[in-house]
Amino acid sequence: MSELRHHLYLILATLIAVVVLSLLIGGVQLMLVGLCCLLFLWLVGYWYHLIKLVRWLERPKLRNVPHGIGIWKNIFNTLMLQAKSRKKRKQKLGVALLRFNRIAETIPEGVLILGLDGRIQWLNHVAATHLNLNPERDSSGILVELIGSVHFQQFLNEQAPESGDMKLTIDNSGSGLPRILNIIRTPFDEQATLIITQDITAAEQLNATRTAFVANVSHELRTPLTVINGFLETLTDMPELPQEQRQSFIALMSKEGTRMRNLLADLLTLSRLENQTDISIHRQPVYLTALAEQVVHEARILSAGKHSFVCELATDIWVNGIQQDLYNAFSNLLFNAVRYTPPKGTIAIRLRSEQCQHDSWQAIFQVSDTGAGIAAEHIPHLTERFYRVDSGRSRQSGGTGLGLAIVKHALAEHSGTLQIKSVVGSGSTFSAILPQMKNDKGLDSRATHV
Repeated sequence: MSELRHHLYLILATLIAVVVLSLLIGGVQLMLVGLCCLLFLWLVGYWYHLIKLVRWLERPKLRNVPHGIGIWKNIFNTLMLQAKSRKKRKQKLGVALLRFNRIAETIPEGVLILGLDGRIQWLNHVAATHLNLNPERDSSGILVELIGSVHFQQFLNEQAPESGDMKLTIDNSGSGLPRILNIIRTPFDEQATLIITQDITAAEQLNATRTAFVANVSHELRTPLTVINGFLETLTDMPELPQEQRQSFIALMSKEGTRMRNLLADLLTLSRLENQTDISIHRQPVYLTALAEQVVHEARILSAGKHSFVCELATDIWVNGIQQDLYNAFSNLLFNAVRYTPPKGTIAIRLRSEQCQHDSWQAIFQVSDTGAGIAAEHIPHLTERFYRVDSGRSRQSGGTGLGLAIVKHALAEHSGTLQIKSVVGSGSTFSAILPQMKNDKGLDSRATHV
């Protein structure tokens, strides 16, 4: 304000000076000529600065803010300060927008904003993945047309102002398995709707697995309990039953009781393996050669001379792990071979060391049999709980249907893997592969027993 007052005083002083000098020198006529010249110069100056202002407003750049004199200097300085302020505010908005986009991309849920016409106004990468959308191609498309679901369209067209949710199944062309989404709709503002997508495929599959697991456990336990209860009722109702038949019933009940006990033991083992989070505190050097020898010895006892065994066990092979869990894995592989290989068949057991990448070594425990073999379509499912290729034959042999599931989890906790190869009519080969420990610490290679 003071600068403006100073500028007005300057103009007034200039006018007075021109008038006084003109009157002293040439009278009224010279005064009028001087005033006209002064006004003309002022007009030219104002037009000149006004043109500079217009040109700058057409292409505003901070470094090209024009310079002026007088009141125009104040105007241009003010414009420069405002331009700097706008630039800082724009930079802050850019940083905030970039941060918002980063946050939106790290959110595990998908987020979409739909306009009143159902067109996508914005979506994050997770939402595009969930709904199989292309962010560049479909960023302004109508969502219901891109999804093609009648139920989803009805869900979006509902007029209820409250938030709502629904389950939507999306075909996942990447893996071939359907993706199950929980879709949440909530009001965003008067012109838009917020859609949140949550991938609940794993949770739904887990629920289905738990349901099937409970059903399978109930079925597996019901069969031996039915047999035991039936024989007990018979023995109670017929006290004069011949001793030979009575002993036969007791033997069958004992067999079913043993099967039920084995099932519960395997369930407890599997539960422990699945819920075991940190095994590093329980790890210790395990001498695999001795462990394999012990498992082979027990397999020979289980076979009772019905099979031929071929053993090739390398010496001095160690791993870092839990001996009991490794015993469970090896014994299940070898005992399964004994159960499912016909009499006079051959079972080969090999333990060897093999070099892999980065100069590391791995131990391979391999069991091959000459049994009936397994069809290719069954192999991916063999490690599922209670999965049986031949249900009747498995129960007859005493299997619980949990052996390979235990093997899978026991190897996984040791960073190992299970490989299965089989040809129908030619037998099967199961290989447990584990990271090997170098015996460079003077470890004792004598056999230890579980």
